[in-house]
Amino acid sequence: MLTLLVVACLPSSSASQGAQRSSDAAFVDALQQYAPSAIALENESLLQIEAASDVERFSLYREYDAFVGTWLQIESLQAQLAVAIDADSTEGAEARTALRDQAQFVLLELEQSERDLGGNGVVLEPRPGHWRIDRAIRLLLAEVRTLIGRWLSEQCAYLSCEP
Repeated sequence: MLTLLVVACLPSSSASQGAQRSSDAAFVDALQQYAPSAIALENESLLQIEAASDVERFSLYREYDAFVGTWLQIESLQAQLAVAIDADSTEGAEARTALRDQAQFVLLELEQSERDLGGNGVVLEPRPGHWRIDRAIRLLLAEVRTLIGRWLSEQCAYLSCEP
């Protein structure tokens, strides 16, 4: 009887892993679509820093560091996802737990970066290029935060967690 129960549960487990991997692949694809924008914004930020006055430069570097640091956390999440996808069933649960924890951390990091970029307390000279880049960075981070939040909610169906 126990053997029958185990065999009956196997297709369900395999189907849920298949759905999870499909969700992972879609998430990776969606996240990778944001990478060119992040690289372009990083380069534009560096150009703004070079053109800024000494007074503005420190504030611009802080914004740049916050953005790049947050993006590195997103890339770390992608790397952990690759490990979780490749992990076999014995390592999979541990990899998924680490992945969940990283996703939750990245969401907090994104929220903090959005707040920091929204008002770092320094008034810069009004430059249209700076405001455009700042808005573009905040929009990018908000979109990625939404994407990660949605993916984490899906993952919580497989793991015990709260998104």
